[in-house]
Amino acid sequence: MAKPDQEKWDSRYLENIGNLNPSDILSKYLSFSPKGRALDIACGNGRNSKFLAQKGFKVDAVDISNVALNQLRENDTRINIIHEDLDTWQIPQNRYQLIINIRFLDRRLFPMIQKGLKPGGVLVFESFIDKKKDYCLETNELLHAFCSFQIVYYEEKKNDPSDKFDQSVYMVAIKK
Repeated sequence: MAKPDQEKWDSRYLENIGNLNPSDILSKYLSFSPKGRALDIACGNGRNSKFLAQKGFKVDAVDISNVALNQLRENDTRINIIHEDLDTWQIPQNRYQLIINIRFLDRRLFPMIQKGLKPGGVLVFESFIDKKKDYCLETNELLHAFCSFQIVYYEEKKNDPSDKFDQSVYMVAIKK
């Protein structure tokens, strides 16, 4: 039986599979990452996983939604599909040259992200800031959570007033 989170995300992806282009921040800053293993946290429809595989990465793509993961089931041996609930899944330690976390937030994963990256590994993070929503970041929270990393790029940008979140936050950081 599917969990409530899985049902919610399966339903959402049945309505709209989402953007199929890779994230702009990932495209722009991918060159900072050494080639190797990558982790796509909450990969959704796999747009970023496919992009990384095309660029030569071996990708672990993790998501709770079978509907979304079915977009990745095309026999690409460079993409390892992991159907897991990120509320309980553990990131393996010292495994990845690149971890991407695009439009998903689970603060419980922050220490695991730090330990999951190899030295010199890159973190690409995109999320939202909104003081009224506890599932969004606070101003500068991401900077503080990864202060031991070398910050390559960081921006908090106001969203259009019609957006459901106040701001977007973007960060690229390298594990020292």
